[in-house]
Amino acid sequence: MSADLIASDRPDVPASKSASESQLSRRNFLKSGAALGGLSILGTSQLAAAIGEAQSPAGEKKPNILIIISDQLNIDAIGHYSSYFKDPAYGGHWAKTPHLDRLAREGTSFIESHSADPVCSPSRSCMFTGRMSIETGVVEINIGIDKNVPNMGQWFEAHSNYNRVYCGKWHIGGHWNYPTVSGPRKIPGFDTIPVNGPAFGIHADPQVSNSAAAFIANYREERPYLLVASLMNPHDICYWAMDLDGHETTPATDVNHLGSKLPILPPNFTFDFKYPEGLNPYTAFHGDTQWGNYTYDYYRMVEDIDSHVGRIMDAVRERNDDTVVIFIADHGEELGRHHLIEKWHPYEASVKVPFILWNPKRIKAGVMNTTHLVSNVDMMPTLCDYAGIAPPPHQRGLNLRPLIEQGSTDPATWRDNVYAEWQITGRMIRTKKYKYAMKYQYSGNLDKPYVRKTDGGHTEFIQGHGDEYVQLPNPLLFDIENDPWELKDLINAPGSAAIIEEHRRIQREWEAILIPGHHFDRN
Repeated sequence: MSADLIASDRPDVPASKSASESQLSRRNFLKSGAALGGLSILGTSQLAAAIGEAQSPAGEKKPNILIIISDQLNIDAIGHYSSYFKDPAYGGHWAKTPHLDRLAREGTSFIESHSADPVCSPSRSCMFTGRMSIETGVVEINIGIDKNVPNMGQWFEAHSNYNRVYCGKWHIGGHWNYPTVSGPRKIPGFDTIPVNGPAFGIHADPQVSNSAAAFIANYREERPYLLVASLMNPHDICYWAMDLDGHETTPATDVNHLGSKLPILPPNFTFDFKYPEGLNPYTAFHGDTQWGNYTYDYYRMVEDIDSHVGRIMDAVRERNDDTVVIFIADHGEELGRHHLIEKWHPYEASVKVPFILWNPKRIKAGVMNTTHLVSNVDMMPTLCDYAGIAPPPHQRGLNLRPLIEQGSTDPATWRDNVYAEWQITGRMIRTKKYKYAMKYQYSGNLDKPYVRKTDGGHTEFIQGHGDEYVQLPNPLLFDIENDPWELKDLINAPGSAAIIEEHRRIQREWEAILIPGHHFDRN
């Protein structure tokens, strides 16, 4: 690991925080109780000393760490959460997920859990670095993480004795999904359990779950492991809606004769407000039956992923050792909500994701936390704490251990907002009650720049210069507390001006601290 990665993750950026970053940190980050989160202000020698102090006492063995990732899984598709997601259109009423239900019953779940960027590659770059996608440089799919931003494997390799192993979908290394054991498609910082399959979960996921379960069952090393089991499904629903060889793959008729057993349309299938400019409804499906077939097949893919989670967790429980398990998804699936499919959007169906933490020896069981706003960037600092090491500099996430072990329910000790990006130049601010979403005009150039300036030029996004860039029409404002299906846009409602300005102020604070990265495309 280079000194650049240890001291400041970009050679041209000072290790000290700006005034804006310090202000935001005080309000949203330091309240977490994660004392190590501020180490980005230290120099190389100081950081190394702090990391040494953070190591566990001599002889104390750190827990194994298992990360199970699902791709494109809605949080409401887990049956255990049906007591919270009560509307019959939510997925938990249409899918049977006994293994995920058990994991949730035995662990702590966060219901207000958000993707930092609701599409595969950007979201994964955020969860494996603790940084936002504009900082990793992964602002759309098939882009590799900026080489100056360490991923979890690299950081654990440099600062811990964990055996780091990856199996399954990676998708943040370039134009490929699955890593290989060596060569340009090897993930820096991780060893690989290879998967010999294309980008289809139906083929790859059995290999991932079997390989991960076998690794766990046969692990004999003294040092703890950090294992990632990254499953593809229910992402296969994307191919259901594709045009293959000129033929639609979407059955417009009730081919399985399911009738009333087809999932019902969501309440927000129709709505009365304008999409943000550049978003359009999905129009390839014709009639309720076609939408119902799409949704029905999606829930069968959810059930398939549930079986793979069960296989992996059986191996963990059989060993009965000290293992921290995280189950998480990179983003959700629209399923006809707002007349859309797939992800990409700032709506709840795309942004809300499962986030379950499990360890019978350490983590409270049966907790369904509906209070605290969390993000997938919280995974990195949390796991660093379990490993007894400091997190990388400029972390945007918080350490979840005070919530999952002490059972804190006081929102005053936590952040009061979540920030996310969407579709390269989109921004979203979620507070306890409201969600605000807007989008800058994209310049069309991924390398540099990202945004169009108000004077007609274009530039890479620069910290604190958001007011200089063109904002696209039709921003959104929802009262999520009272309108969870996002049926009513309040952007032009009487009395909303102060709410909008408060969320814009939070957005400006975030944008003032983010350090734009540049993509590193490992073909």
